[in-house]
Amino acid sequence: MTPRFLIALLLPVGLLSAWPTAATPPYTAITIESTSPYFVPKSVTISTGSPIKWENPTGSEHTVTHIGCVEEGDLCAFDSGLMLPNGTFAVPGLAPGRYPYLCRIHPIMRGVITVTETFAPSQL
Repeated sequence: MTPRFLIALLLPVGLLSAWPTAATPPYTAITIESTSPYFVPKSVTISTGSPIKWENPTGSEHTVTHIGCVEEGDLCAFDSGLMLPNGTFAVPGLAPGRYPYLCRIHPIMRGVITVTETFAPSQL
């Protein structure tokens, strides 16, 4: 085979392998950990409508609960309910604002999501 033939044959394969797939995470990932800071990253800034996904690789049950769900009279933006070990919870997107959250089972576990109109990524 000639080098040109090989390039012509392999070029489409290379382009397809770089194409985004369903395995490419189109969300901001937050991992639950058993030690401080518990939610990693603890603080994220995302743009309006950006999905968020929490993953619980720990051996314990947890929740991801917006503080508004805990405080009477406040708007509840999200509540995972009980997340089993190796479970996940996703929110398809949030309106602009600041969303502090916690684990109802372990209230020391806290994080915050800040949603802006324009994309300004920051993670702590």
